[in-house]
Amino acid sequence: MFVTLSRNQLKWIALWIMVADHIGYMFVLQHRMPVLYFLLRGIGRLSFPLICFLLVEGFQYTHSRGRYLARLWCFAFLSEVPFDLAFSGVVADWSRQNVFFTLGIGLAVLWGLAEVEECLTGIGKYVADILPVLAGMGLAVFLRCDYSMWGVLMIVAFYVCRYDFGTLLWVFPLICLCQSRMETVAVLALPAVRLYSPRKQEGATKFPKGFFYWFYPVHLLVLGGIKMLCVYG
Repeated sequence: MFVTLSRNQLKWIALWIMVADHIGYMFVLQHRMPVLYFLLRGIGRLSFPLICFLLVEGFQYTHSRGRYLARLWCFAFLSEVPFDLAFSGVVADWSRQNVFFTLGIGLAVLWGLAEVEECLTGIGKYVADILPVLAGMGLAVFLRCDYSMWGVLMIVAFYVCRYDFGTLLWVFPLICLCQSRMETVAVLALPAVRLYSPRKQEGATKFPKGFFYWFYPVHLLVLGGIKMLCVYG
């Protein structure tokens, strides 16, 4: 029997390997335990692509793009202090913004692409498509978002190739390679994407509204608190 994954299953996979990545980054010293460090960080590389894919899926099926976008930006600002405390040890660090900012920019770019698809055809559509993508990439660099412009480009790749997995197979590794050598491990997320089935979501366990959004800042507060206890306790 062919194995498939539901949306919630993909979310859980993405969340727990994200936690593994953050544990590796915050608690495992690379020069003392290099194997464990690269194992946890390598596993963690699979999280963001899965989140990007789920963002594209959510964009296609949402009843309100405006509320979806507003929700992402609300949690971007809400998560910034936990993010800075966990990774920088300070309340405000403007050198790097959390991943919700990247996702919020990415969703805005998708909205722009969708509007172009509805209003234009032919060569004009392809020319106009470039504008929201470049604007999103530039904003991600300006705000110093997590995954920078490559994160936005990854979201765009999942959207543009949503009906063409074959093209995604060579576009996606190229984006990962441009970002960094470690990010090339992220291509291992593609089999999970391929196994996704929207039909399996029917009858799945319902989680409290916003659960997966709140998981991000809450787990950062928990890990940040543990780190402070280890350092100052």
